[in-house]
Amino acid sequence: MSAFVLQIEDLDESGADWNFAIGTDLLASALEDTDLRAGTEGGRFTVHAQRSGVDVLVQGHVDSLVSTTCARCLADVSIGVDLALTALYSPEHMRPKDSDEIDVRLDEVNQDYYSGSEVVLDPMVRELLLLEAPMKPLCSESCEGIAVPEHLRPPEEVFGGSAPDARFAPLLKLKEALTKNEE
Repeated sequence: MSAFVLQIEDLDESGADWNFAIGTDLLASALEDTDLRAGTEGGRFTVHAQRSGVDVLVQGHVDSLVSTTCARCLADVSIGVDLALTALYSPEHMRPKDSDEIDVRLDEVNQDYYSGSEVVLDPMVRELLLLEAPMKPLCSESCEGIAVPEHLRPPEEVFGGSAPDARFAPLLKLKEALTKNEE
């Protein structure tokens, strides 16, 4: 069942406002097949929608908290989602016919379609939550990652040796020559 539904009959040219609660259960179900999890608290989704003929212009704001795993140390990371959205919904019968080539114009990026007498905003909210999450979430910029026990570390000379490998000598000469040319 959809949580964020606007009834077309409630809209006119001046518009109407809605204030939806985003519960942790709703977040958990929306994010169940992703790396994101519902945060410790829900959030808010405020919407102003207005009709323009058969189209519906939706402007809103999502404020929520989601969790994921740090890419370095695997600790839990809380991600605050605070974003504005704007989308234009048109009737389903106005959707362009499918073609073999995908050609998305810039004016179609924030356009979606509704059917019947309702505009369902759930897919758009889910998409925005997923797009807001970083690709490599970190608990902090200075996170050093998982500590490797001493008995599993390679010998110091493998990575931290003072003398460069002799096989890199030609590359070092090339680097020095390029550096001199740049000066």
